Formats: sequence, C-alpha cells, structure tokens
Amino acid sequence: MKYAGVRLLDLPSSADREYTYTVPDRAEEGMRPGRFVTVPFGRGDRKATGICVSVSDVPPATRGLKPVSGLLDERVSFDAKRLAVAEYLRSTTLCPFGDAVRAMIPSAALGETNGTIRICSLTGRFSPDELSALSSGGSVRTEDGKISIRSEGQRAAVAKLLAEGGKLPVSRLLAEGVTAENLSALRKKGIAEISDEASAVVFGKRERFIPEDDGITLNEEQREAIDRLSPMLGSGRPCGALLEGVTGSGKTVVMLRLIDRCLAAGRGVILLIPEISLTPQTLSIFCARYKDRVAVLHSGLSGKERAAAYLRICEGDADLVIGTRSAVFAPVADLGMIIIDEEQEHTYKSDSSPRYHARDVAGFRCAKENAFMLLASATPSLESRYRAAEGKIKLVRLNGRYGNSVLPRVTVADMRLESTAGNLTPIGSLLAGKLKETYSRGEQSVLFLNRRGYNNYISCASCGEAVGCPQCSVSMTYHTKGKRYDEGFLVCHWCGRRMRVPEKCPSCASPHLIRMGYGTQRVEEELEKLLPGARIMRMDTDSTRSREAYSDMLGRFRRREADVLLGTQMVTKGHDFPGVTLVGVLLADASLYYDDYRAAERTFALLTQVIGRAGRRDTPGEAVIQTNNPDHEIIRLAGKQDYEAMYAKEIKLRHALVFPPFCDIALFTVSSEKEKSAVEGAAKLTEAITAAAKEHPGLPFRIFGPFEAPVYLVGGRYRMRTVVKCVLNRETRAIFAGISEAGNGLPGDAQLSADFNPASL
Repeated sequence: MKYAGVRLLDLPSSADREYTYTVPDRAEEGMRPGRFVTVPFGRGDRKATGICVSVSDVPPATRGLKPVSGLLDERVSFDAKRLAVAEYLRSTTLCPFGDAVRAMIPSAALGETNGTIRICSLTGRFSPDELSALSSGGSVRTEDGKISIRSEGQRAAVAKLLAEGGKLPVSRLLAEGVTAENLSALRKKGIAEISDEASAVVFGKRERFIPEDDGITLNEEQREAIDRLSPMLGSGRPCGALLEGVTGSGKTVVMLRLIDRCLAAGRGVILLIPEISLTPQTLSIFCARYKDRVAVLHSGLSGKERAAAYLRICEGDADLVIGTRSAVFAPVADLGMIIIDEEQEHTYKSDSSPRYHARDVAGFRCAKENAFMLLASATPSLESRYRAAEGKIKLVRLNGRYGNSVLPRVTVADMRLESTAGNLTPIGSLLAGKLKETYSRGEQSVLFLNRRGYNNYISCASCGEAVGCPQCSVSMTYHTKGKRYDEGFLVCHWCGRRMRVPEKCPSCASPHLIRMGYGTQRVEEELEKLLPGARIMRMDTDSTRSREAYSDMLGRFRRREADVLLGTQMVTKGHDFPGVTLVGVLLADASLYYDDYRAAERTFALLTQVIGRAGRRDTPGEAVIQTNNPDHEIIRLAGKQDYEAMYAKEIKLRHALVFPPFCDIALFTVSSEKEKSAVEGAAKLTEAITAAAKEHPGLPFRIFGPFEAPVYLVGGRYRMRTVVKCVLNRETRAIFAGISEAGNGLPGDAQLSADFNPASL
C-alpha cells in the first residue's frame, strides 16, 4: 500500500497543509509528486482537486484514511522544478499552496479523468488513403454504401488523428476546436471510437533550429550588445543582464538574435511583455520568424485557448512562449532564457493572491534551471538599474536609434497660458496647430491622455461635493454613450459600478450639477471639431472590450486607416508606427502628484515611452508635452530623454529616505465591511508587528501605521494599512508568516492581506 501526501487547491490559509490519502492499486503506477489528483475531502466527502507532493510506503499514524479518487491528465503534472516554484510562491508571498499552483496552470487544463484519460482513436475500418480522402472532402465506398464527411470539424478531427498516429486525448481535440458533436458523428460512422486509457506523455523532439537570414543589418552597438550577451546565454550558469536602450534603438533585434542562439542550442525561451495590447504586433514579428514554435499565454485568451497552448508547451510542441505576467510559469522544457521586455512596468506585479512579481519568479527559475535572464527597457526600474550599478547583473546599453531615425524634437507647452488667453479646451493652441499641420501633410499623430471617460467627475455648484461611488471613497467618472455626448452615465473605476447621473446633488439636493475635467471621450469630441474629416481612433479600455479589438485597431492604424490615435497607456509603449511624426501628451504632470514614492520615476518612463512613438523612420518626429508645471525637473528630463540624470536624482532621494532598492516594504491591509472592525483589526495587527520587532532587535524594522488606505472604501469594505520597512529574508518572512496566521483571529469579518514590495502604496 502506498500513501500520498496531497495539498488541496481550494483551501484557505487556516486549513492549508498536507493531507494523507491511500493510493488505490489502479493508481499506484501513475502516482508521483507533482501529479494532479481528485480526492474526497471533509465530512461530506466533497470532490476536491489537489496535487500530490509526496509518496510513501510507510503507513502514517493516522487511521481511517480515505483513498485517492482519480488521477488527472499526466501531461499537466508538475516536475520537481515546478513544485519548487510553487513552494517558492507560497513562502515568499504567504499565499495558500493552492493559490500558488492555480497561478501556474490554466484552470481549463485541469480536467478530471478518474485515473484514466479519454482517448479518441481511429477504428481501423478505413485505410490511411481512405481517411485522407475523407478529411479532404472526398468519399469512400463501403458495403453499406458511400460515406463522406461534410462537416469541417469532423474533417479536422480525422486529419489531426491521422497526423498523430491514429489517436489523441479527447481533451486535446476539444481544446483545438473539435466539438463533442463532431466526435459523436465520427463514432456513428464507424470512423473513430472513444475509450479510457492510462495517461502518458510523449515529448516529441524538434529538429535543431537554424535561424534564417532576416535581411536586417545590425549596427555597431547592436553587434557589440549581442557579443557581450551571448557568452552569458551560452555559459550554462544562472546569470542576468539589463539591456538599456533609448526608444527605437533596436532592442527587439538584439532579442531576436539571442533567441535564435538559444533555440539553436536546443533550449527553450520565455518572452514576457507587460500588456495584452502589445501582443498583436509582438506576435506578428515572432510568429513570422519562428512559426509554430510559438505558444501564446495571456488573459485575453479563452479557457480552451489557454489550455490548448499550455498542453502544446507541456508536450514539447512549442519552445518559445510569449505572454504577459503569468507566462513566466510556462512549463518550457530545458529552459535557456527568460526575457522581460519593458521590465519597469507595474503590470508584472500581481495585485491578487499570490502577489508575486514576474521578475522575481524569473530570477528564481533561472537560478534553478541554469538559465539566462534578460531585462530590457528604455527606462529601467530603479531597482534593476541599481542592481546593474552594483554589478549583480550586467549592464548593456544602446545609446542611439536604429537606422536613420533620430529622437523627436520635444516642446513643453505651458497650459497655464491657455486659460488666460481664453482657451478652455483640452488641446492647447500649439498642439492644435501641430495636429493640423501633420494632418495636412498626410502623416499620423498619437495623443496620450491617462484618463478615460468624458468628464473626470460631476460636482455640485452649491456645496462643492463630487458625486461619489456609494461603495468606494472615490468620485465617479462621467462616460458618454457613443457619440451622444450629452447622454451618459457614471462609472466607478475601482469597483466597476454604473449608475445614472442624478438629477440632484446626493449631499445637498441642489439641482446645480456641473461636469468637471476631461477624459479620452471628451478629447475625441474636441479632435472631431479641430480636424473635420480626419479619422479619429480612440483606444482605451472602454473601446477595446472585445478580444479582437486591440489587434484590429492597431492593425488599422498601422495600415494608415486612421489619422489620429488617441488613447491611454496602451498607446504609449512597444508599438512601431512608421507613419507617426507627431506625439501629443495631455496632462503630462498629473501622475507626478500621486501619493507614491515611484511617482516621478513612472512619470518619466511614461513620457519617455510615448515621446518615443514619433519619428521612428526617416521622417523626423516631434512631441508636444502639455503641462501646468513646465519647470518641473522630471518633465524637463523626460523631454530630453535623459534617463541617467533622472536615475542619479531619484536614487539619491531613495537612499536618503530609505526606500527600495535600499529596503524592502511589507504592506499589510486589514479590510472589513464594518469600519470599527477594520480599525480595531489594524490596531491589533500593528501591535503584533511591534511586539515581533522587539523580540528580534537585530532586524531592521521601521513600522508606520495603522492608517487609512489612500482609497479608504472599496467595494463596500473599509481598508486600514500598516507599512513596514525591512529587509526581506528567510527570518523576516517567517515572522510575517506567523503574523499572517494570527490574522485569522481578527474581529468580525476583518480580513488580512500581505503584499511585499507592492506596485504602489
């Protein structure tokens, strides 16, 4: 008799531990650490999914053990390295083990199979030539008459089965678009049959990769960068580098050459990008070069699409994975390199359990799998740049733009002068003139405004109060219905709540409500007035809700089917628009005043990225930065694209005030539907942290709080915070783990969450 230690995937922290089950004879051969299983759990023996973490022949002291119910698809099992990643996530983010595992695998890939896997096989009734004829639309004569297949889905299923030796898992066929009705019809025609078989994995060996000549001529800087990075890639040891290059310097070409070398050596690659909006253009570049070797993983895919891509990687059919944050967990065999493009982006940090940073996970995987980690950015995070300055990772720079393109000429427009001159529109006179000139020359423009909606908020002229969200302590944003600018509704950008515009002020019942500020919808209206006949394209989360909207809009703009692209952050980085010669930035200084120590760094990065969209070919580009604070040093440095000066200034400030990278930050949040419970729970938590600090006087703890979160009420829950500046190591994490476990005793419905080095405070 064998015994399996199982960690369940859907348990809270209070019940998160290893549970022991007996292994039935039929499952002994397939049971191993990393195998996903179904087990009975609790008094009602409810069916639960878990992962085996240990197998033993030694009977435990516990009596009355329950048996494992079934084994799940062997192909999605974890190996020892992936189990180590799950444990790393659990220990470094203080999340339940199940949360760590679920972050690493698409939920659709965990289909229950009761110890076996459903297999679809060709019956042998027809020869390969006859099956080939059926799959291509032909017919075959039998004793019962003529048989043909009209359904495209059935033909596809037959073709896939033929290509894979006559049988495939049903789950794979379903994931690749074949329907259950298709399979049922093939069974009735005697072409295929469905059976249960023991699951197995066969990893196909791909042919050695030989990169094709892409016709791109490398400049001296690019050749030098590749020469410096290639030895690290081929060293067979864990190592890392930062590729810093101005916008348009050709970092992507350097990445392509390194990927070529990694694949040619027979090792796999993961390429991370910060947002789904960058995926279409990135895919077009990489899929054209590497074709079916590429698998894509991001949240914009359906469950079936994610599962299909994941299984392709598991089976060795894809050795280049491109995706957003969660793609860092892709089960690439013999991982040789992880590239993180635009590594400074906050989207690489998860804001829900497990609260990991993809850069940290990538570093852990590269260390365990002897792989190379490459960070790339025009504006690296201060943390990564400091690591390079300290010699922990190598710094490689590209200082000039590729080819004949030059950095755009930048003009800072003082918007304070516009209001005194009587211009109350969002677009200043200088930018308006430039837009007209660019349109008249048949060239394209990009406008950036980091605020969606029509008006920023609705305010009462009598009492001055803004119309706020009933569930959150923020004002609601006015959105219009299409082009009907006077017909709209209010939206909370925190909880998603929508409501009609009130006829009276909720605070004082005054009917005098006025719309204040502006967002992308309002600017779109102004552009239509300014440029009659121009094709305006607005890209924000309101206009790109469908899965195809991103790629469709970007493709249309690249094909010059629009003259002006107006959008939020999704238009600022990574895109290469050959026809764009003008970039305009509205409210450039708005993000400078966020209550966050990264505000200056992020504003600089944002402005630098959007300015870099202009003049990326032979035609010179220019940018206009509209601001109410034209003398601010960050605005000035961004206009000059002077990252080194910004870094020198900010790193001194971080050191003086003791902020990362000179410390780590632990953010503890107590939330509750009752304000009293949140306040009392936060006070209790802070007392526990203070007591722990006194018990460990050798550890550098600086405790701040408790205090209200910047947005105090979200979704009907009050939020109190305590911030600890510390050095995160095994000892401090153990202390915080104990404090988090004690958080189960908070008053009322109060809940505690921990976030280490959060994306924002």
